[in-house]
Amino acid sequence: METLRQLKKLSSSDLDLTVSQEQETIIHKWKKHKSYTFMIKKFVILMAFLIMPILSHAEYSLLPDEMIASSIESMNNQLGDQENKRRLENDKEELYSIIDSTLSPYFQKQYAGRLVLNKHWTKTNTDQRERFTEGLYQSLVKSYALTLLNFDVSNIKVLPIVEITDQIKKLTVKSEVLYKGEVIPMNFSFGLFKDGWRFFDVRIEGVSYIKNYRNQFDAEITAVGIDAVIERLESED
Repeated sequence: METLRQLKKLSSSDLDLTVSQEQETIIHKWKKHKSYTFMIKKFVILMAFLIMPILSHAEYSLLPDEMIASSIESMNNQLGDQENKRRLENDKEELYSIIDSTLSPYFQKQYAGRLVLNKHWTKTNTDQRERFTEGLYQSLVKSYALTLLNFDVSNIKVLPIVEITDQIKKLTVKSEVLYKGEVIPMNFSFGLFKDGWRFFDVRIEGVSYIKNYRNQFDAEITAVGIDAVIERLESED
């Protein structure tokens, strides 16, 4: 009862003051929490900006022979054992995705497409070039995908390259393929592009993929035209 009487004696101003102090305490805590949350968000954003260049630099700083070795290792792991390869033989979409994911980070398909088109490049517009380049790349992925199912990519040995100087803009990464007891040379032609070192040609036993396709498409483009060739590439399964 005494407590009740004391409460009744409190003036309205006293009550207002009491509420105001409580509100101020709550607001103060909320501001501290908001400030802390904002600080955490800033920290996360800052770390993201710090990490991104590190990851990009890590990929960019790979030497050409390390790129090929990394691509082969990734491909070997994703293709898996014979049982998984038999499964992938019936799942072309996943198979093509594996080959693409291991090739595309290190392959300069636009430059390769330009070399294949050769004299026809200047006679095509931007849309035709882009469609031909993409069609050529997808054709390459599909052509080699089924071949790789019947081949153990771990039998590819990448040879180390000599030290790269600032003056070097193109180089060759050599590798050896053990196939049916025979060692077959397979060399990758690299160039230094805006996005770093990328390969654009492969030579197997001295036969260039670029030169082979250039001769093939030159004859076809001359016969039926670039648009017909592009449509054929885009319609391939």
